[in-house]
Amino acid sequence: MKQKLFYAALFIALFAIPLSAQNHNTGLGLRVGFDNGITLKQFFMPANAVEGILSFSPDYFKVTGMWVYQNPVLGYDNLDWFVGVGAHIGSLNKSPNNGNNSFLFGADLIGGLEYAFPNAPFSLSVDWKPAINFTGNYTNHWYFGFGVSLRYTFDW
Repeated sequence: MKQKLFYAALFIALFAIPLSAQNHNTGLGLRVGFDNGITLKQFFMPANAVEGILSFSPDYFKVTGMWVYQNPVLGYDNLDWFVGVGAHIGSLNKSPNNGNNSFLFGADLIGGLEYAFPNAPFSLSVDWKPAINFTGNYTNHWYFGFGVSLRYTFDW
């Protein structure tokens, strides 16, 4: 029992102590790959951010919101790792010919690396973003993919 409490306290301490992650407060840009669209990341604490992704195609429209925990990769300047969890809501066009739409609601995870350019107001991130849909009358409830985001960074 004491060993479990020790590991739980260690886990909480690792996530509670910020390591001065990024050098900006806000990033706005484009995401390509899985979930193409517009991305906005806003830090509200040194290692905690919220990220929103507005993704769309001829077949779907989706808004995703996530809480992201981000910290530096030790030994590498301007390179951070991040993990996050969130949810999405949207609409899927199952059949373009008859306009049969399906409501989307589900959960998302994200993990990846982000590099903030030291002499330019940009960041570049690569991530893996699995998600699951809880609604919809189609067979593909679970999906995942990689994405690359380029954001213009600034401080408010």
